[in-house]
Amino acid sequence: MKVLKERDSFLSNYEVAEHLKEIKKKYNWTFTKEDEQDLHNDKRKNKKRFAACGVNLEVITRDILSYVSNSATASIDSTEKFSELVQFLNNYELMKVEKLQIVNSLPRSMVTLYSIVEECDQRFDEQICNNILEKI
Repeated sequence: MKVLKERDSFLSNYEVAEHLKEIKKKYNWTFTKEDEQDLHNDKRKNKKRFAACGVNLEVITRDILSYVSNSATASIDSTEKFSELVQFLNNYELMKVEKLQIVNSLPRSMVTLYSIVEECDQRFDEQICNNILEKI
């Protein structure tokens, strides 16, 4: 197998979830009773459920959306909040991977933040760490 295009950037759990929600909507998949009710009330109800892309994609989409909805990332409910958080983190000298881990786990304690950010106690003072935690 040959890699055609290398990864240009990392994706956060929020970005993956948003993409999978679009796929779910496109193919009229329902994973919960609420989804079925929404589809029934929607104007698209006459469209058939499209499954030509394969059952495996549907199963993976369902499982990933279930995982993300139960994770800390579920508290980010809009693209504006996500963008605001990323722009806030860009103000600090954090590596891309650290920003990604912060966005994915949304640490609520200093201990968790210290475990994500390498040498956090040497790179940032306690006030900066508290500012990051308050923003989250």
